[in-house]
Amino acid sequence: MYYTKYLFLLLIVFLVLGGCVSGPSKAPTAPLKIEKRDAETQEPSIENLVTLYQDALTELSKNNLKKAEKHFLTVTKKHPDFAGPWANLALIYIKQEHYKKAEEHIKKSLEKNPEMAQALNMAGLIEERKGNINKAKNYYEKAIEKKPDYTLAHYNLALLYDVYLQNIREAIKHYQQYLSLLDEEDEKTENWVEELTFNLTDGDT
Repeated sequence: MYYTKYLFLLLIVFLVLGGCVSGPSKAPTAPLKIEKRDAETQEPSIENLVTLYQDALTELSKNNLKKAEKHFLTVTKKHPDFAGPWANLALIYIKQEHYKKAEEHIKKSLEKNPEMAQALNMAGLIEERKGNINKAKNYYEKAIEKKPDYTLAHYNLALLYDVYLQNIREAIKHYQQYLSLLDEEDEKTENWVEELTFNLTDGDT
């Protein structure tokens, strides 16, 4: 019931959370040594790639998918070991409903950084879309294991327990985790949890 309504919102929030970068060991950050631009090959420096990456995030947040895709692809060509750009490309392809391409790119992201919670969460979304509920559950659980305060993974896992697995107690637990981690109120989810709790009986799972 909530899945269709929240999917687009969750994907956008996913973008905002950390910009889909991997970790300090993978993502281009200010402390990295700035490489000089190679005048002969015109290779972009780390500094230029950071700017390009930020521009790509801006374009993606504006839903300018073609521009964002072009920027992220440039980053992956110059620094293919960064997990974040691959994850954001997967996000673009999900928004375009190109799920096979999304799956290919999220796999690349996880190859670069298997502990990237955002990528694990997106892998779960893709598996859920394919109807592989247990695989989706495993990915959401891994995302929470890597990042216990990851609101989106708690919400997606709650939704999975609620809609597909009919394990209402577990659904309530993760809905409550999600709500406790929010900076703002989500009144509709709060009301839904109250309804679930009210209707829960000792015989329910």
